Amino acid sequence: MFDNYKYTNDFLEAKKEYVSFREKERKRIKFYLDQNGYIVEKGSKEGKGISNYTNGGKLDKEFDLTNWKWVEATKGNISYFISLQAFDRDAKHNNYHVLFDRIGICAFPLHTKEIERDYFECMDDTSLDLPLSENDLKELLRLLEKLKIKE
Repeated sequence: MFDNYKYTNDFLEAKKEYVSFREKERKRIKFYLDQNGYIVEKGSKEGKGISNYTNGGKLDKEFDLTNWKWVEATKGNISYFISLQAFDRDAKHNNYHVLFDRIGICAFPLHTKEIERDYFECMDDTSLDLPLSENDLKELLRLLEKLKIKE
């Protein structure tokens, strides 16, 4: 007989562990950028979604977005957004996709307001997948250095 209680607990434990591993990867990226001359955003709410998202009350039930991870950093007059889930738009059907554990990167002029940022339009999908090796972190730096602001 199917033990729904055990299955639910196992699923929730796996989900919790997965979120924890993604957070460790986010912190590794932050540390690496900080060590290489980037000014990395810091704060308790920076870099992950909230646990009680309701879309301004439009959702009947809260949704936990803490698995949604990113790093924001600046260097010179450029603000970088490094997403631990790349945004993609299917070229054939125009469907939106979120590629979990694939790194996506954007660049904006410094001081661009959040409301002015279109992450689907600006995001470059990298070939970097979590977990990142040391070589992957070096490649991320190389990609950020050559990234251009999209007009």
